Amino acid sequence: MFRRPKAGSRRGRSPGRDPRRIPQPLLLSGLLLLLGVSLVCGVGLGAAGIGTADVFRFLWAGATGGAVHASDAAAYTIVWEIRLPRVVLAAVVGAGLSAVGVAVQAMVRNALADPFVLGISSGAAVGANAVILLGAFAGLGVWALSASAFVSALAAMVLVYAVARSPHGLTPLRLILTGTALAYGFEAVTTVMVFGAARGEAARSAMMWLLGSLGGATWAQVPLAAVTVAAGWAWLRWRAESLNALAMGTRPPPHSASNPPGCGGSCSS
Repeated sequence: MFRRPKAGSRRGRSPGRDPRRIPQPLLLSGLLLLLGVSLVCGVGLGAAGIGTADVFRFLWAGATGGAVHASDAAAYTIVWEIRLPRVVLAAVVGAGLSAVGVAVQAMVRNALADPFVLGISSGAAVGANAVILLGAFAGLGVWALSASAFVSALAAMVLVYAVARSPHGLTPLRLILTGTALAYGFEAVTTVMVFGAARGEAARSAMMWLLGSLGGATWAQVPLAAVTVAAGWAWLRWRAESLNALAMGTRPPPHSASNPPGCGGSCSS
């Protein structure tokens, strides 16, 4: 005679479910709440002291198109036109960096991996400094800096993969070692360009770009960044099965998205 397991006992739990794991809807709700609090704090904090109640009032007026008293015009401009675009763009860029970081960690099976380890960020710095210090891609106008950084980052990634690949394939350890070595080479090129700049102001601008700044963020820059991050996130979500297989160090199932029928299991290698 078998006894029915008690509710909450180890036998009564569904297999593969960790009882200590936070439910995903609850976790996402908590993270969204923290994000909202951080956005409000980022808008409210600054050299110009603006109270929390005024921050909410200005945000509501900007979102709904409401009127603002003439005496509050300066504070409203600071909140809606200066601080909020910076905070929103920072949130969008942070979301993109986190998604890319997870994908890179899955690719190389290393929890410490990031674009810096693979030399991608250092390669982008070379392209950006070429625009700031040498005036490259001047014909692209305001898009010259972004285009040059993007193209040089892709070139650095291709170079890392080409050097790391061997007749026996591409291993995560070899990829990390190659990326780290080439990253130092790209950083050396960047340093030579900065110290060899003829104009001191250009060298200062290059250093400020390397440190990173959202001081010049405007509402016009937010949609492009948001669309780019959303497209990248959607593609990574679509390839989640393959990334999970890479992270576990196993091949995808025979008829998965990364191994379609007729591939014979060789497409994922």
